[in-house]
Amino acid sequence: MNKTAQGTLESRRADAHQRRRLLKALACTPMMGLPGGMAVAGGNNAASAQGREPLGVAISACDDDTGQHFASCTSYQGVERWRQPIRQRAHGATRHPHKPWALIFSRRPGTEINVFDLDSGERIARIEAAPDRHFYGHGVFSPDGGLLYTTENAIAPGEGRIGIYDVNRDFARIGEFASGGIGPHEIRLHPDGQQLIIANGGILTRPETGRVKLNLDSMQSNLTLLDRVSGEIRWQGEPSHHQLSLRHLDVSREGVIVAGYQYQGPAADHRPLVVMKQPGSDRLQELPLPREYVAQFKQYIASVAVSPDGRLAVATAPRGNLITLWNLATGELDTTLDFADCAGVLAVPATQQTPAGFVVSNGRGEWLLIDEEGLPALGPVRLANTHWDNHLALM
Repeated sequence: MNKTAQGTLESRRADAHQRRRLLKALACTPMMGLPGGMAVAGGNNAASAQGREPLGVAISACDDDTGQHFASCTSYQGVERWRQPIRQRAHGATRHPHKPWALIFSRRPGTEINVFDLDSGERIARIEAAPDRHFYGHGVFSPDGGLLYTTENAIAPGEGRIGIYDVNRDFARIGEFASGGIGPHEIRLHPDGQQLIIANGGILTRPETGRVKLNLDSMQSNLTLLDRVSGEIRWQGEPSHHQLSLRHLDVSREGVIVAGYQYQGPAADHRPLVVMKQPGSDRLQELPLPREYVAQFKQYIASVAVSPDGRLAVATAPRGNLITLWNLATGELDTTLDFADCAGVLAVPATQQTPAGFVVSNGRGEWLLIDEEGLPALGPVRLANTHWDNHLALM
């Protein structure tokens, strides 16, 4: 056997060995079910928090007036508990399901995840991206908290990956799955505990060209349901136009998935910007956007949050300075609220001090709480020397 053939054989053996180790680790992750088949999920939304006491705080990335990047822990009322500096601008965050840990993920093309103690703000760990990989700003835990799944870019081929990390081995990276597309962005754990919900944005970028979009003429986005143990695609749906890019999403405890589009075509085109997938349905249901809102939305949805009961979704349109509320029973835009540069949104449970509803943040450092009817309940409260980033995570 020549050296080339021998090297290929050894590489295949190593890949097979890694695959067996990965499958063993994934198979050993228990399904911690609730009545009705719902898993106890580590996540950043109201559905994943079922069964745990709400802490009344959220995690968000922010910058100060000098451009320094931070992770911030802030109450629903807009009172900051702690703030810690981070080296790279961050994007999304998530909570460990059983430990008081908050993870905050660097934005594309960042290469680190910071792990903080929720009570003290102390940094517990910093996770570095693997060679030829960068993060897309989002991640989620397995139901028992033993594994972390992150959206990543395989830089050389330009393909999406789901990185898999063993929490009990100091977040060692133990493998990856193909995400089912290019540019995987937000990821959630399905309430069944078995599937990962992935928004593959379809847009090719490379670190050497920054955030330049390289394939707009040929891009194709999709929403993918991926088996988190086998890596097999269980379902996949595509938008009605190939330049509609799926980026951010949320899911109710019954499995109603709502996602937002960012349209890459002409600004004057009339395209839907919010899409829904109902449990048991094999198609994406695009919710109609009234024509009078096309110019104001500017073809861009930043964040999406779904009420735990799946009745209402809130989507932020920062370029149009709008909070939008969608009736998921009718599939219609219900109402809008003016809120300048709004981006982050989070469905929050009731606490002793605040009603159930949605917290919304903006780039001006403001924090607004609206109730489940979409009416302002508190704020806006402004935090000085603060510019909130695009997302909020429930703790």
